[in-house]
Amino acid sequence: MSLAESLINTAHQFRLGHEAEASLLLRHCIDEIEKDHPKIIQQPEFGQILSPMLQAQERQDWLALADYLEYELPQLF
Repeated sequence: MSLAESLINTAHQFRLGHEAEASLLLRHCIDEIEKDHPKIIQQPEFGQILSPMLQAQERQDWLALADYLEYELPQLF
């Protein structure tokens, strides 16, 4: 499964209300980004997406987080 597919799958899990499973998948996606795409992490665009993603996660706003995972983050890859 590609990273983009993993991000979309994670977003769907958040939308379905499976927060625990989706959080584990999100951690896997972040690990994969760190390992396979280190240059992406250094781009300002990544930080502009990551910060609101983390804020959405803290607020437990799973739909907003899912939107970032499905529509915003895959565009960087």
